[in-house]
Amino acid sequence: MIQKKIRSLIYAGLGLVLCVLLCGGIGMTAQAEEETYNGFTYVYESWSDTITILGYKGNKTEIVIPGEIKGKKVTKIGELAFMGCKNLKSIIIPEGVTRISNQAFAGCSGLTSIPMPDSITHISDAAFVGCSSLKSITMPKGVTSIAASIFESCSSLESVTIPKGVTEIYGGAFEGCSSLECVTIPEGVTWIGGSAFKGCSSLTSITIPKSVTWIPDGVFTGCKKLVLSCYKDSVAYNYAKQNNISVKLIVDPAKKGTTLTVSSKKLEVIVTSSSKKNPTVTVTKIMDKKAKKLTIPATVKVKGVTYKVTAISDRAFKGNKKLTTVTIGSNVTKIGIGAFYGCKNLKKITVTAGKLTTINRSVFKGVKKNVTISVKGTKKAKTALKKQLKKKSIGYVKTWKIK
Repeated sequence: MIQKKIRSLIYAGLGLVLCVLLCGGIGMTAQAEEETYNGFTYVYESWSDTITILGYKGNKTEIVIPGEIKGKKVTKIGELAFMGCKNLKSIIIPEGVTRISNQAFAGCSGLTSIPMPDSITHISDAAFVGCSSLKSITMPKGVTSIAASIFESCSSLESVTIPKGVTEIYGGAFEGCSSLECVTIPEGVTWIGGSAFKGCSSLTSITIPKSVTWIPDGVFTGCKKLVLSCYKDSVAYNYAKQNNISVKLIVDPAKKGTTLTVSSKKLEVIVTSSSKKNPTVTVTKIMDKKAKKLTIPATVKVKGVTYKVTAISDRAFKGNKKLTTVTIGSNVTKIGIGAFYGCKNLKKITVTAGKLTTINRSVFKGVKKNVTISVKGTKKAKTALKKQLKKKSIGYVKTWKIK
């Protein structure tokens, strides 16, 4: 019985010692010593074997935060680290930093530039609040949310680039950014927090995708010049209508392979790329069979979408005996096989050198023997295109006049 009690006391004593050691270790970790390196104050985080920057005591106005200190990587900008450093004009954050903490740069009113590496995945609330001289920001690609009040009162901020991976924009994110003019919210963002753009008095354009499913009241309070670009019947569309905000409808390009009629140009085209940024078409035929003049434009607009005209299809105008004059647009890169084959009355052709690189066989075979081909563009580009136009394979004869 006594032996059992002794064993119990020993175990209890060992447990107490272990507890003291653990607690002491935790305390020592939490109270890691602050050090200085080239004017930067920092702390070594033993649990991650990394450095957190705590502040700056130097007098430079343009600084580069070190990527390493004593062989340890800098991965974090701590809370309030540069808060109120009004003399700082430029800060470069090194690749490898992953986190910017709360109010890290708050009140840096002289800061005009702060490029951020894509290694950053988290920027906390109010990180740049009151940076009233900051003019543009490109958010790192790894960031998935725009934190609350992150750029609040950045009154000189004119442009911001939000990456595709962002899913949420929290309340007050851009509140009081009175110089902000245009914002594109990428597809994938699901909600926008309250007052996110409140007081953005210069905001004239914002694009909101279909993915946004919630917009609370007051998001655009004071944005009197705003035109909201969105899809019809989307959450953003209904919000704009309910709050008397002007709307510009977004229309997506037609699917690749779709045939479209360009009534204004009397042309038929087929969609070759339905990219939202760069939709393209190929001209397939002319709708007006009696037309003597044909212009292949650089772009065409159909149902609100502008497409680049980059090609003329094979045999598009083959055997057209009415055509006498053809102008080929500056975006055309390719003219298909026999596109103007047998256009025997075609006597004047105008092309622009530069983008046009492919002229297939028999393109101008059978046109008027005294046809005049005018080539526009730079001297170098014109020389290269003229060389192509003198190939027998496309129909060239010595009586053609190429100038």
